[in-house]
Amino acid sequence: MAHTFYDGTIPISQSILRTLRHILQKAESTHPNPPSLLSARLHETMYPLADQLRIATQYTENLAARLTDREPTQFGSNPVSLAEAFSRIDTVLASLAEADKDAVNANADKLSPTQVGPGVTVTKSGASYAHTIVLPNVYFHLNIAYGILRKEGVEIGKRDYYEGFFPSA
Repeated sequence: MAHTFYDGTIPISQSILRTLRHILQKAESTHPNPPSLLSARLHETMYPLADQLRIATQYTENLAARLTDREPTQFGSNPVSLAEAFSRIDTVLASLAEADKDAVNANADKLSPTQVGPGVTVTKSGASYAHTIVLPNVYFHLNIAYGILRKEGVEIGKRDYYEGFFPSA
């Protein structure tokens, strides 16, 4: 069976969010003060964990919506608790699970106006949007979230990072 646009976007996005959920669950169950993690930063000039979670989930939700011809759920502000972070992740995972393969594949070449910065809009295909904007951003925010948790003493490693990418048993 040929690899499709769907195969290179939806399952990858699901894997990233499953990993994000996994490392947060590990943090929640092992860190002495899990709520404090939401304000933790990798560096003082970088966004805290709550922003990393907001951005990763919103970008992924925006992708799912664009590729299935619907309006995205807007989460608004940062999650204020880990429970809210888990809820957002689960909401986006549900959106991804409902994504119709044929609709996603049909939107690979569809051109749409795409905001690429404050006040800057360009025309991009669904594939270009997915592979040059969304997936790089979501990977980045997953990596920063991972780094923040490690910096805060959460015992996670490479196996935890890959957790969401392993096939379910």
